[in-house]
Amino acid sequence: MFNLRTIALKLFRAGKTQVITSVITVAIAIALVVMICTYGFSAKAKLDADIYELYGDSDIEFGFDMEVESYLDAELLDKVENLAEIKSVAPVLLDPMVYLEGVDVHLLGVNNDQLTKSRFHFSQDIHHNEIIVSDRLLQTLEKSTGDQLSIENRKFTIVDTLPVEEFNIAYISHPDMKAMYPHMGEGKFALVQTIPDFEEMVGTTIAKMDERLRVDLLNESEFVQENIESLLVFIIVLTLFVLLITGTLLLSNFRIIFTKLQTQFMRLRAIGATMKQIAIIVFTQLTAIIVIGIVMGTFIGITMMKFGLNTVIQLLDLPPIETTIPLMTVGGIALSSFLVLQLFVVWQVWKCSKILPMQMKQQEKRAVWTKTKSLISGGIAIVAILLLLIGYQVNGPIQSLIGTAVLTALLIYLLPYAFQLLLKHSLLLSRKILGKNMYLALQQLMPQIRKNKSAILTVISLMVILVFCTATMKSIASSGENFIEEQFQTEVYGTYDLADITGKQTLEMLADIKSLEGVQNVYANSEILSLEIDLSDKITYADIRATNFSQLEETTLTMGAIVKASFAKKYQIKIGDQLPILDSIYNKKYESIVVHAISNDENLFRYNDIIVDWSSPIANLLALDEVFVDADNTDILQPIINKRPALHFTTKTAALKEEEKMYQQRFALITGTLVILMMVSTFGVLQTLSNTILQRKRDYRIKRLLGLTENGMMFVIMLQSLTFILYGVISGLTFGIFFTKLFWLALDPTTHTLVDMVAILFTASIILLLTLISFSVQGYIMSRRPLQPLSED
Repeated sequence: MFNLRTIALKLFRAGKTQVITSVITVAIAIALVVMICTYGFSAKAKLDADIYELYGDSDIEFGFDMEVESYLDAELLDKVENLAEIKSVAPVLLDPMVYLEGVDVHLLGVNNDQLTKSRFHFSQDIHHNEIIVSDRLLQTLEKSTGDQLSIENRKFTIVDTLPVEEFNIAYISHPDMKAMYPHMGEGKFALVQTIPDFEEMVGTTIAKMDERLRVDLLNESEFVQENIESLLVFIIVLTLFVLLITGTLLLSNFRIIFTKLQTQFMRLRAIGATMKQIAIIVFTQLTAIIVIGIVMGTFIGITMMKFGLNTVIQLLDLPPIETTIPLMTVGGIALSSFLVLQLFVVWQVWKCSKILPMQMKQQEKRAVWTKTKSLISGGIAIVAILLLLIGYQVNGPIQSLIGTAVLTALLIYLLPYAFQLLLKHSLLLSRKILGKNMYLALQQLMPQIRKNKSAILTVISLMVILVFCTATMKSIASSGENFIEEQFQTEVYGTYDLADITGKQTLEMLADIKSLEGVQNVYANSEILSLEIDLSDKITYADIRATNFSQLEETTLTMGAIVKASFAKKYQIKIGDQLPILDSIYNKKYESIVVHAISNDENLFRYNDIIVDWSSPIANLLALDEVFVDADNTDILQPIINKRPALHFTTKTAALKEEEKMYQQRFALITGTLVILMMVSTFGVLQTLSNTILQRKRDYRIKRLLGLTENGMMFVIMLQSLTFILYGVISGLTFGIFFTKLFWLALDPTTHTLVDMVAILFTASIILLLTLISFSVQGYIMSRRPLQPLSED
């Protein structure tokens, strides 16, 4: 007894080639998606695990250096704990030189709170007269858990061990440590957990509580983290592109399968099957293809992750990942891919349920433009343009992205009508000028436009993706290098995390840096602060920044100010004017600054309106932001870094190298993905067009009987295929450039998008060459076959 499911699976025999091709297409796409997505999420998980291993849940550490005979007290800790942005504070006592049964160890007095446990990686509570030591120290002392150790004539019971690299480390409870060393107060340093994104503000506030405090923001991996996060976003975008291409390829294969099954569907309808039952059969078939392809692709992806990915990571110098395969992540990726691809299945089932099988035998209808389509298209175009304008005005990336995508999709929808109109006018020209063969080739294309829409859409999508990815990569690489060139005015560039160093302290620090051997020159910029200026007729805000006037050509004075030319023109400010600085909120008035010069130097005034020297009194309101050191490397700056751990230095050479590394990582991913996409897409499109030609072999034979030569038939087949591919390639390149330019212009009007024409033309040439070769062979074979009776078809 047959049911709809068994009937659907048995009908696969009619289109075995297309079924196998569809399964392989899905499997390749899913394997690619699983690999790149799992890599991205695993790399992020690996980084998060490494960061947690270093810092736990702590965001800031503050305390006193070992050479400073000072300790935290309860009053200071209360001040920190009372800050609104603080989630928890954990003081830690430290004695770096404790003699423990013949071994010098670092002894830490800790509490049992979650913040401390996460930072020092122990889980068992430490009670009175208990101690936790490292595994290596336990082995060295030839002790075991439960044994006792003697410290300062006190006995401690070993309750646990730590699997850490440090050899000489031990933890006891905070109260025991205070009892042993009462002069140490509440601790030598403290851990702080803050509300996200408030680390810098909290660190600055703590640093201002006592100038002797050393405040460390635990953000050494911030650049690496940003690299991983941007890589993850890039991978997600690539995944969407892969699924889009896969979906359009499946639509082509689904159409072929449905065409080959039309006779069986007609027979089922003749014996009483309803269109709903036909739809269930089609849905079962296509869903089976998707499920089989996803299972195969997931297995292939996991296998590649297990045995081949580490080699690829080392070869391409990609960020490392966790060694274990995240099965939950893989399952989520597979399920998400299934849901996306099922949308294409639902679309095909809906189309099948609207068409009677007998209608498949009829001549394919031409695309007809109607008034209704004009009204709908016009309305959509107006909405898309409005979204673009709104996004441009308010700098809204979401509106800009939606507007760009909708407008591009609308233009792609209009392409078949434009192509049909172009062919219509080309028919007249081809018959009069280009000959009979050209006329026959173009004439037969008219009814095939809608039939091959999904195949052409695949080519268009591939070209759009190619242009967008390569142009974005090239533009990012160029802008990244330009940004580094602008940012690194000297070989060594530094940033300061906090905001506790202003005018006088900055000059002292710069003097210390300049006194180091190997430093030729040093200068610094402050953060930009918007302050009120009392002009003669009104009060306005100005963005003010401090720097070293000694490194500027404009002036050798130190007490004046340099004003941006456009700002001076707007408010009628002249050289010699005094600009009173106000704070209306706190009703304060600061010393006036004197305008010494007016300049339109873009390097000085990219983001600010007024520049003052660090020795100016107003500079005491401006915190240090960036430091420029004329030196060969950062090693000579270590004494300054030890004093100011919030200072982070890097070199221009290292920054360019890291930028090149990031580019190569993304280039490798996008190149590999695009190569696979191009191979699969080209194969799918050529197979679809080849199947269309085979379906029309009866028409070709009729034309042969009417006098078309063998070479003429070969020319017609080759020309028809090339026309469709050229149509897809040219349209895809046009809309790819349009989409890319419009997208980045909407997101950032100042951006300059560079189109990688070499990569684009190379890819397009390969597709056209493969098309020419494939259909030359097919045309030759078909044209040399004997003209059998038409009834045999």
